[in-house]
Amino acid sequence: MSARSFMTRLRERLLQNIGLKLLALLFALMLYAFSHGTQDAQRTFTMDVVALLPQEDQKRILMTPLPQVRITVAGSRPLLDELRAEDFGALQLDLRSGDVERLDLEPTMVQVPVGVQATQIDPASISLHWEDEITRDIPIQASITGQPAPGFVVVGTPSVEPESVRAKGPRSLVEPIQFARADAFDVTDLNQAASYTRILAIDRPPARVSYDVQTVTARIEIARESLTRRFIKVPVEVVGSARAVASPKAVDVEIKGPPESVNLLRSSQVLPVVDLTELDLNLTTPGSTLATVKVELEGVTAQVIPPRVTVRWQ
Repeated sequence: MSARSFMTRLRERLLQNIGLKLLALLFALMLYAFSHGTQDAQRTFTMDVVALLPQEDQKRILMTPLPQVRITVAGSRPLLDELRAEDFGALQLDLRSGDVERLDLEPTMVQVPVGVQATQIDPASISLHWEDEITRDIPIQASITGQPAPGFVVVGTPSVEPESVRAKGPRSLVEPIQFARADAFDVTDLNQAASYTRILAIDRPPARVSYDVQTVTARIEIARESLTRRFIKVPVEVVGSARAVASPKAVDVEIKGPPESVNLLRSSQVLPVVDLTELDLNLTTPGSTLATVKVELEGVTAQVIPPRVTVRWQ
């Protein structure tokens, strides 16, 4: 048979019943697509992890953040294509004993929709760190900001009520806390000698630690600014007897008061005096006594050094 004759016969066979052959090919393609579209496939989803924790009276705290896990599921492709991560909810762990240090995760722990199967979970285990919960009283500190009006000063440091807060949390976080800091007490432009009170917020504690109070009542004292000036060896004047002499004959006088008053004082205004007429003494005969030295000045206070002298008279 010649090649030309062979090709003619082959063409005739191929074109014979061409409609049925095309229909068969179409059905074969449809069957292939259906069989491969419904075969098993896999998808991976991310899940949150939640835990049942110990009761409060157990005083145990989980320090390890719970991770997200990846769950791989198998099933038909059309069913997997319809799934969303929300369909799986969260992986719940029972940690109520408070002493689990390592927990193995199994795919069977995940509830999956009907028609699919969990095949793998990643990570396969979780390491857990626990600490005891402790309670400790922490002192409160309040500072001062600003300046009072000219001529006024803050006396001492702010007092606070309560003086401490009760901190509760993991031992490793509560024990290092030295104090709880309150907001600064603003004394800007305060211009009265008085006691001032403020409600101040306490700084937030470290994460996982709680305070039993969030505010503190702070109090400060504002006073007039005081200046101290010392006059050295000022002669003592004895009143009541012309023949009386003080020993020592001169004293130091320390003046304290508002700067504007103290700065204007002159030495001649500072007069240490012993008044014998105020004492029940017999000045007609020689004698001696230990008497208090006084300095009288308006608007300031005076301290005499030494405060008493010996007075002798003839």
